[in-house]
Amino acid sequence: MDIIWDEHGTPTITAEDELEACRGFGRAQALTHATAVLELYGVSRGNAAALWDEEFLEGDVQHARLGLEAAMETWWQAQGAATRTRLQAFCDGINESCAENPALGGDRREVLPVGPRDVVARTFSMFFEFSRFWDQGLAFPPVGGPGLLGGGSSAWAVRAEKSSTGEAMLLINPHIPWIAPYRMFEARTLSPERSCHGATPIGLPWQSFAYTRKIGWTHTVNPLPQLWVYELEVTGDRYLHDGALVPFETQEHLVTVRGAEPVRVMARRSIHGPVIEAPDGTLVAIWVAGVLHQPVTTALECWWQMSLAETVDELFDTQEQWPLPMFNVLAADSSGSVGAAFCGATPARPGGTFDDSRRRLPGDDPTQIWTRLNPPHSLPRVVDPECGWVQNVNETPWWFCDPPLNPGDYPDGIAPGPDQLRDIRSPLSRTALGRPGPISPQDLLALKWDSRVHLADLVLDDLLAACSGIAKLSEAASILHAWDRRADEGSRGYLLFHLWAHDHFPVGDVVMDNSRLTPSLEAGGLPTGLRDPAAAVEALRRAAHRLAELGRSLDAAYGEVARIGTGSDEVPASGGPTYFGLFKCLEIVPTEGAWPAIGGDTWISLICLGSSAPTASGLLVPGPVSEAKAPTSRAQTAFFAAEELVPHPQLP
Repeated sequence: MDIIWDEHGTPTITAEDELEACRGFGRAQALTHATAVLELYGVSRGNAAALWDEEFLEGDVQHARLGLEAAMETWWQAQGAATRTRLQAFCDGINESCAENPALGGDRREVLPVGPRDVVARTFSMFFEFSRFWDQGLAFPPVGGPGLLGGGSSAWAVRAEKSSTGEAMLLINPHIPWIAPYRMFEARTLSPERSCHGATPIGLPWQSFAYTRKIGWTHTVNPLPQLWVYELEVTGDRYLHDGALVPFETQEHLVTVRGAEPVRVMARRSIHGPVIEAPDGTLVAIWVAGVLHQPVTTALECWWQMSLAETVDELFDTQEQWPLPMFNVLAADSSGSVGAAFCGATPARPGGTFDDSRRRLPGDDPTQIWTRLNPPHSLPRVVDPECGWVQNVNETPWWFCDPPLNPGDYPDGIAPGPDQLRDIRSPLSRTALGRPGPISPQDLLALKWDSRVHLADLVLDDLLAACSGIAKLSEAASILHAWDRRADEGSRGYLLFHLWAHDHFPVGDVVMDNSRLTPSLEAGGLPTGLRDPAAAVEALRRAAHRLAELGRSLDAAYGEVARIGTGSDEVPASGGPTYFGLFKCLEIVPTEGAWPAIGGDTWISLICLGSSAPTASGLLVPGPVSEAKAPTSRAQTAFFAAEELVPHPQLP
């Protein structure tokens, strides 16, 4: 096995067989991210506070209260022999790298040695966290903190007949936080059985967004009815269900804390699932489809088998045999085909609606509890639509193509209706792809790098009209009027709009309800203007005051204040939140100093799949390494600022 690093820190792992390739993937990942990976494994075990300190206590307490150890064991026992063997090879690689270099892993080496169960626990934890993505405070606090829910993904695939090059094209573009557990690792693995270039969240054992000589695929987060929340009527140590008071199941856990007294945790379960206190103090039980209940445990094997498929149909058949608990899959192959599939654990609820999973259900009603999942083959899937393309920007699957899919052809309640989840990017994306004539690689890149703040086109005129005659807002209104409505390095007025929009549109409201924008008269169209201009004016007052508090002029240039990267790799910011309607995605945090970028575009890759070897280019942001002793590499933040992709070597 041989590992060669390019100047950008991407390893090429050449191996004699698939197990050597997995071992090399582990070795290389440890060299670039050992500390972060080991911490993730410790957290996933649920004993991080025992290994380190009380900083990790809250997570360990939740792990105990939700009974996640038992759920993880179910996932581990479900793994097949071939999966376990590959996982062991991957873990051998991590352990070998850390044994050879005692500096790797820093102060997180207590986790060593790692084993296959750690990888499965990490996978389980990732899907559990994603299942909370659309929770909206029904059971859990917001995930991750300010700004981290403003991400998403974009994906486009163009059929050969629609492509200007005569080849199928795929643009891969997840955008997520740039910290563990979301940070990604990119690698190329070459072995007789499998040659694959791709990326995956750190801690996972092989590529999950990738391409081979024959096929490429990507994922977007899809809105699933996955997390179900039941409000309980409690009397003492009992809860009401089906007209009777039923005792909770209870189990006491002792959570060990390094350097401190252990903490006792009493876990409670109802017939629905684990019982927790919601942010508003309500006692609720949760039922998590495909993760805690009716677990769909085959994601790791699915990603491996996907890389062995040669056509889009084979790829989707693979997903049906080894299902994913969530995510859309968009793909293209060397025969010129493209496709999109809505994957995930969706409860079979004839007559039910998607909105049932977006409210608390009565815990005393037994009819609200579902007992089985829809089979993967029953979910939305399209291959080679007449329009010549497929797309998804985290909206409902009915808009994969044009004309849209018909929800009536699929099980009830599996996704929002065509008129729901109105992500501003969706109609813009479909309009761009639907223009007459062929689509070129440059067209896809122009769409991907689009930094126009399309939300401003919908609301700014209304806001400025509402500000007319208000003397104290005349400067702010003048600056917004002169703003180019872009999130470019030199854009003056974007920072003020950014603070205003985050104030007036709390994360998610633009796409999740009608309280701020007037919905389009046609399903899937753009909304039209502000519902409450007076409230928008007050939000502008607060935004202008906040910008002044931070010591910035109202017309400060975006890139002078907000920055990407650190040290010599630091560059001016450009791009913004997807829910502002931007395709060049960047999340920033307002502070008294420079405003740092904390997430956004992550692994960008454009692949053209023809009859010969695919041509591809890509970019990993914020960079390839987090380990202090990692191989020397060139950060790619400057390429992001310049909107350039780095060519990939051809796969043999």
